[in-house]
Amino acid sequence: MNGKLSLAAAHVLVHSGDIFAASGLIKLIKLYRPSLKVYHIRRAEEMRQVKNNRLRLVVGIATDATNVGDMSHLFDNMRKENANLPCVLLGDSGNSLLSALFPEIPVMGLNASMTEIFEFLASHLARKNRLPQRRTTTTPLLTLRQREVLRMLACGASAQQVSDSLGISLKTAY
Repeated sequence: MNGKLSLAAAHVLVHSGDIFAASGLIKLIKLYRPSLKVYHIRRAEEMRQVKNNRLRLVVGIATDATNVGDMSHLFDNMRKENANLPCVLLGDSGNSLLSALFPEIPVMGLNASMTEIFEFLASHLARKNRLPQRRTTTTPLLTLRQREVLRMLACGASAQQVSDSLGISLKTAY
């Protein structure tokens, strides 16, 4: 989005295939916190330039234009490099798929007010070097294997492709 800003200097990384949603969020963040450097990436490959030492928050925006596999890859890699890095997700509030795919990442609905969205983001920015809050359910919504199948299906793989790739029966992939 901002060609002059080096990704290495970013404080907030916004991942979204939807340029309009990303630019709206970036304007919102800059309105409330002009000192933050915000950078937008569309694909997970672009994150190679990220220097995690300055990064304070990763925000994923899930819309119809979102590649769920890319988003999953981004969150996984960011957390591998810095397990304490807060990651949040903005998406359809009624989308249980997002909660199932990313059970450890807090989700806020895109239909919330600007103030609510900023307060949500600010609360995670304030927790810079603290462990991110985890959901406190006694059992996860889906097992790791079920999430793996769901991610592949959400990324457009057919049940046959999932079956072949994961070595499971076709019936299980359905």
